[in-house]
Amino acid sequence: MAEIQIEFDVPAQMRDGTVLRADVYRPGGTGPWPVLLSRLPYGKQMPMVVAILDPLTAARRGFMVVIQDTRGRFRGGWESLTYEESDGYDTVRWAAALPGASGSVGMIGVSYFGNTQWMAALSKPPELKAIAPMVMWSDPDDGLWTAGGPLGPWSRSPRVRLW
Repeated sequence: MAEIQIEFDVPAQMRDGTVLRADVYRPGGTGPWPVLLSRLPYGKQMPMVVAILDPLTAARRGFMVVIQDTRGRFRGGWESLTYEESDGYDTVRWAAALPGASGSVGMIGVSYFGNTQWMAALSKPPELKAIAPMVMWSDPDDGLWTAGGPLGPWSRSPRVRLW
């Protein structure tokens, strides 16, 4: 597949009306294609993203790729880890329904965007079929929220639901 269609800053409305922006890379043709999704706070066009998931290579191999900035990044009001579960759920459902999408979504990423995968998985969107968190805890209860039992600093936000 040589032809790639790219849309920048595609709006995705979350359940509370907040609009998040994503870049969408589609293979040439009509699909359907499975979706690879990354949600990150570092900037969706940052070179580090391409080192983890090259959207052009993935699209040439038959995947639709969606890379989304998390809530508040580059538009103000970012609250680390606060909305990742609900926004992850809403984004997976949105990405699965994009034109050309097959309805199946997998997530990939490192560090913070490894956590966005765990949080989306906890919310159980039916379209989410796989996650591949890297440079991240292998279990969200092992170090991110708790450390041998006591609640960690991330758990102090009143908006974060502990599992």
